[in-house]
This record gives sequence, structure tokens and C-alpha cells, in this order.
Amino acid sequence: MSAQLEVPRLEDLNDIGVGVEPSDQPGVVSLVAWANDGSTVMLTWDEIVGSASIRWLNGDEVRLVLERETPVKVSVRRLVSETNAASLSSTSGLAGKEWLAS
Repeated sequence: MSAQLEVPRLEDLNDIGVGVEPSDQPGVVSLVAWANDGSTVMLTWDEIVGSASIRWLNGDEVRLVLERETPVKVSVRRLVSETNAASLSSTSGLAGKEWLAS
């Protein structure tokens, strides 16, 4: 069994300028942040399945999709005028971090 996915507490996300969208599915949460060019970034995680995805959209155009089935931590924080989100992954001796700023 894999380790539990570490995620931010929803109440800690209230003041950082992102839209928080809880799902009808237990453990699934999406965050939406808006970039200056009008595009959106959506970070979705599933605590039960242990997965995370990041989607960068400009209207109907998909600019970037990152999906991770083995994340160990999801981090979201506000730095001055940017919102930063990270998905940290680790599997079979490989580790990585995906950062997004909007």
C-alpha cells in the first residue's frame, strides 16, 4: 500500500486567490487559478486514489496536462502576486516536482 497523499487543508486555501471546488467524490478537490493572459490553471487531486493532475487551459485550448499517479505531496501557496502549486512525486527511486505559477 502506498503512503497517504499529503494535501493542503481546504481552510488554508481561502485567502490565496484560487477557486476551491470540492467534488461529489470523497477525497477529490480541484483548485482553479487565473493567469494574467486569461488562461486558467486547474490542479486536481484525489486523496483516496493518490493521484494529482495539473491542466493549463486557454479557453477550449489545452496548453499543458501533467498527471501523476504516485504523488506524495500537493502544495499550494501565495507568494506576493503569484499562486504557486506543486505536485511532488516519487516512485522506484525516481523523484520529481512540477511547479506552476499563475
